[in-house]
Amino acid sequence: MKYGALRYCSRVLALSGVLWGILLAGCGSGNSMLPDDNPGMNPDQGEPVRLTFDMYGATVVTRAGDADASGAEDMAIGKMFRIYAFAAGSTNLGSPLDSRNYTVQPDAATPSKPGKATGDLTLYRGTYDLYLVSYNSSTEVPELDNNGAFTVSNGKDFMYTKLEGIVVQPDKTGDNSMLVSLPKPFTRMGAQMVTTVKARNGMQPVQPTALIVNYIKVTGLHSSLTYKLNKTSWEVPSGTADAFYTFQNFSNNIGSYDVFSPRTSSPGVLLPVDGTQKLKFDVNLTVSYREGSQTKTTTDSYTASVEKSLLSGMTYQFDFSLTFYGSIVPTDLTLAIREWTTSSLNGEDMGKD
Repeated sequence: MKYGALRYCSRVLALSGVLWGILLAGCGSGNSMLPDDNPGMNPDQGEPVRLTFDMYGATVVTRAGDADASGAEDMAIGKMFRIYAFAAGSTNLGSPLDSRNYTVQPDAATPSKPGKATGDLTLYRGTYDLYLVSYNSSTEVPELDNNGAFTVSNGKDFMYTKLEGIVVQPDKTGDNSMLVSLPKPFTRMGAQMVTTVKARNGMQPVQPTALIVNYIKVTGLHSSLTYKLNKTSWEVPSGTADAFYTFQNFSNNIGSYDVFSPRTSSPGVLLPVDGTQKLKFDVNLTVSYREGSQTKTTTDSYTASVEKSLLSGMTYQFDFSLTFYGSIVPTDLTLAIREWTTSSLNGEDMGKD
């Protein structure tokens, strides 16, 4: 009987050796059956924690580097941002552990104000760096490339913020959710521009009776710029600034509306330029005027140019006022520029082109 028991034990040990060899072979083949050693995705750290963000402090700084609350605005309800999660201190910013979209929801107590932002990012317990980026849009978010960068074009209201060394753990024992406050505002990286057009107040050599803005095209812009995660400014642009942006939506843009009152465009977001080359404007108008007993209508372009920097986080208003001569000759266009943050406004008259 002792001999039979010994033979049985040997067979068990042999079988155990075969199983252990299969496990080792699985590890060597790259299909590990052992827990992942990635600090952000290790199932040994318990159930993953779902993150929700408190938007109470999620303002948008309207001038880069200015943390004064008077120069900030709330991220509106329905706007989206994307979160890219990395292990704390990671320098390989082209390969996030995960990334998810979040949408700003109404505040439960005051539905007209932003409350929490919800999405489906889940992370295991650990310490992370979270990068949040947005186009201030309800339909589109910035997409990270393999180099940890974003390529942004005119018209995109790109902004970012970062949470460093955030410790992910449930708010309550036995729960699997965590509410995260955003201690830093989003920093806006584009420059907003508004354009207006009107007939200059006072005596007009030829009195216009109607004025419609067809478009205002500004050239001398960069077609795109690159922003890399964990940076505070754009990458140095390459190539010439020869792209354009067109404003086409104007308020009060009815021919019969008072020609001395401005037609004002919707704000456009442009990439910053350093002012080393001119911004050129093509102001295309349809103007009606009286000549004798007849009403005549003409469509033409009026041009202006100016050397002007567009800085990140600033808003500029370009006011065009016209004096009409002869048969509405396209001359004598005056351009005035105003620039401001949310809290201040000052004028800068650039004179005639």
